Amino acid sequence: MSVCRPVRCLFASASLSKPSASAAPKRSFHASAPRAARKRRPHYPSIKAEDLKLLNQAAETQYPKYDTSETALLEKRYTPAQIAAIKAAETAIDSRDLLTQSSRRTDPWLLPYEDDMSEVDPVTDHAEKLDPSDIPGSHDFQDVNEEERDEAITFIANENLAKMFPDGLPEGELSVETQRQLEEAMGTAVTQAVLDPRASFRVKNRHAAAALSDPRHSIVMPDIPRIDNRMVRQTRRLSSEEAEDPRQKRLLQYLNWDKTKLRSIKVKTLVVHGVTNQTRMGKIRSMYYLTIAGNQAGLLGVGEGKSVEPDEGRKQSVMAAIRNMRPIPRYENRTTFGDLECKVGATKVQLFARPPGFGLRVQHLIFEIARAAGLQDLAARTPRSRNKMNVIKATWEALCNQKLPDEIARARGKKLVDVRKVYYGGSVH
Repeated sequence: MSVCRPVRCLFASASLSKPSASAAPKRSFHASAPRAARKRRPHYPSIKAEDLKLLNQAAETQYPKYDTSETALLEKRYTPAQIAAIKAAETAIDSRDLLTQSSRRTDPWLLPYEDDMSEVDPVTDHAEKLDPSDIPGSHDFQDVNEEERDEAITFIANENLAKMFPDGLPEGELSVETQRQLEEAMGTAVTQAVLDPRASFRVKNRHAAAALSDPRHSIVMPDIPRIDNRMVRQTRRLSSEEAEDPRQKRLLQYLNWDKTKLRSIKVKTLVVHGVTNQTRMGKIRSMYYLTIAGNQAGLLGVGEGKSVEPDEGRKQSVMAAIRNMRPIPRYENRTTFGDLECKVGATKVQLFARPPGFGLRVQHLIFEIARAAGLQDLAARTPRSRNKMNVIKATWEALCNQKLPDEIARARGKKLVDVRKVYYGGSVH
């Protein structure tokens, strides 16, 4: 046996072609055929090269750089280190990104965009704290007696009222609202005077006396403005008040309604059953809901919802039903314009107009739909399949797609009385 053959095979093994990816088939956990991955959209819009110049011009116009005069003004207010930090912070943010990706907030909780940092904001900034060494003179405090306390409370209350009413207290005959505001202001001033440390201690050093009402020397007082600031007032909610549903808020914005009009809508869930979705991880069970909504005056909607959580699925169906409401034509505001028929799947629904006083002689599903739409005289038949979902959808489609007499007259080129055949009080000649 020649020695060259195994050596030749050894050196030629590096040039052998690798097996293809399809040589070792992988096991698929899906019963259906695989499909290509969906292309994901970018988070931010793609900017073309020809649009880049326009973006640069718009960014320079909206966010210009500092000129010589502005830099001279900054040098008078800030130190060179602070100016360098400001320029470094502005350089780190591209003005084109601000133009394409950012937007100014308009909600009640927005913070001020333009601030020279010269004043302390009680909402976002922590007040400066001072220690006793910053007070010149002696720091000897003494407790006051009852007479001194009453006198101090009176003085501080008058001082607070002077701040509330700089033009003086209202005089003469006051209205009920003005009287109520004055009483509330006086109660607030007295309460603040009772809680003021100057009403509990006395000191000879005027600097130490001023430090009693200075929030920089207190641990509690710098946090008091945070209790009733603008952000807390906007988000404060009573315990008895219902939490606002974001889904309902979007629906009201979409319909341009208020909550009073939304409460007038009659909503009823007609179909509830469980469904199962078979996946590779097993069976996922959820609840299906079919809900109708109407104002009992010519508006009707049908909505579906499905979720693992029952409450979430029902809310989805209710919101979808209200959002899908469509006008229902009604003859004399009580019945349909003639006989209707609609077929959905294997279900056929036949609706018949009836005279006044006939009532709703229909099955229970169509009865609820007619009552939500505001129909009072109606008859119906379901000669074929009576699947609940298809019966509701077929009834809704039949009511929404009625052919009105004026449309028929316009299509035939006749007058409305010729189509309805109403002459001389109903007598046809």
